Amino acid sequence: MKPADHQRILHCFGFSSKLAYNYSLNLVAIFDRLPVFLIWGYGLTQLKLDLAKLFDLQVLVIESDQDLLHLIKQMLHSLGIKKLTSKSNVEELLNSKEKLSYDVIFLDYQIEEQRSGAEIVEALIMAGILPNRTRLVLLAAENDRARHAIEYPYHQIEYLSRPFNIKQLDAELKQHVMSGVWLKPILSLAGLGRYNDALKLLLHTRQQPISDDLQQLLLKLKIQLLLDMDKHETVVPLLKTPVAEMQGWALWALFRIRYERGDIAACEAFLQDGSEELAKYAERREIWQIYLAIQQLDYDKALQVAVKIPNVGMSMKMVRLVHMVLILAGKTEQAIEFIERKRRLAGKGLLFLQLSIAQARSLLLLLTLNQDPLKKPVLLIQLKQLLQQIEDDKDVTQIAAAVLLIRTHLMKFEQGVDSAQLYLLQQQQQLQVPEMSVSMLCHAAVVYAGLEQPERAFDFLFEANKVFDQMLDNSARVFAGCLHRHAFDFIISPQHRAAAYATMAQRHQQQQDFKLAAKMYQAAAKMAPDQPDYLQQLHLLMRQLGLRKFRGITLPATQL
Repeated sequence: MKPADHQRILHCFGFSSKLAYNYSLNLVAIFDRLPVFLIWGYGLTQLKLDLAKLFDLQVLVIESDQDLLHLIKQMLHSLGIKKLTSKSNVEELLNSKEKLSYDVIFLDYQIEEQRSGAEIVEALIMAGILPNRTRLVLLAAENDRARHAIEYPYHQIEYLSRPFNIKQLDAELKQHVMSGVWLKPILSLAGLGRYNDALKLLLHTRQQPISDDLQQLLLKLKIQLLLDMDKHETVVPLLKTPVAEMQGWALWALFRIRYERGDIAACEAFLQDGSEELAKYAERREIWQIYLAIQQLDYDKALQVAVKIPNVGMSMKMVRLVHMVLILAGKTEQAIEFIERKRRLAGKGLLFLQLSIAQARSLLLLLTLNQDPLKKPVLLIQLKQLLQQIEDDKDVTQIAAAVLLIRTHLMKFEQGVDSAQLYLLQQQQQLQVPEMSVSMLCHAAVVYAGLEQPERAFDFLFEANKVFDQMLDNSARVFAGCLHRHAFDFIISPQHRAAAYATMAQRHQQQQDFKLAAKMYQAAAKMAPDQPDYLQQLHLLMRQLGLRKFRGITLPATQL
């Protein structure tokens, strides 16, 4: 690019003509003579900016608009960024064989129509492209909506409202270099689940001469770490000021404490709060409302929430959740119509396949519940046509396990249980339990239950419970909890559910997972209050874990 082009672009972003010209010609030369800058503006703290680190940053830009992509790249080059990669779509990045370790990623929040920005961020994290040491800057027209849709407390996620200028890009890069020195070690430990070590390092860092902004960020991280360590009593005093100031993150932290204490009434009141601050967290609130309703087996209440959710901009997990609620509430035909509309809008790709799998599960449920012999052939034809569409898709290998389960279940209705059992036994190498999500594990459990293999069904429910418990505390985890509870209630009859929870607890104890065992005994005791053994076992575990209170249960004074 010619100097005149640099000058034109920089002038568009707020630089005078003379400054733009000098900036474009002499930037690197000026920086070479000033290897270390002192950056002010963070309270009374001086922070050193090492320009060698700034120029060495590995930066990725993901932007669908080619003109904007070109402008952003030119601005970053002008700021001295040499290691710069650009992509015009997310799939290109996810499918790329070249896996670079990026320091900063700039992402167009609305790059796709089929997936929300939050779902794209989740995909990048799952693919290993966005580890918590990488700074993600979301380029969003609606800044607030972007900010509150993403829940990854141990990731560096910032937001840049459109339109932005070169000074703002520069600030994001410099902030990463300056704060990364302090944040990266803490976030790396937290990402590994080493919360205690992360907390020790955080407390040491807060004693250093750092900015007020970084102090506030470290306070939020401290509270998150304490929550993940179940130090709820320690967290409550720390939340007093931010809760009084109606800071959203603090309100949700208090909600989590109330939920863990078993104060469901307070949780439901919180979710009904009509304040302006909580209105920003629409999807998170809706998912929690549905989850609590499903926990109480109140499907009509869940339906009341689901039918009010706007269809436009609905995330994939919300589509699946609304679909499931419609089924639970006995609106199966409406559920099929709902998914079919979403399938037509998707058209193709992985989202289309996921919706097709959800549709196939609906048809299988109808076949399971069907009492009319005249309907069975029609449903079978519809299911086989749908399965053929799925198998003809070029991306079908990405959902091979789900297709196997659908085909097995279909075979049961066409050829009988024995043939389906044999087929699944021959193909079971495709079901790699350590690699399966909660959704897939629950699906497998339902299929094995339909094949009259209750032990195997329970095994998959148990594994799903383990994966669910290890998930990050965010809306994706709550969604997975809805799936697991639905599968559990579908497979286990009401009179056997308390015993099933107790059996899970015993298995978790054998695997030295005492906290999860306590959760299962608490669920068993709540479901069967006339069985004192469950509560006694819970008390033993509480004493072993050093817990005086646990999910609404208080350890008797005689056992303290």
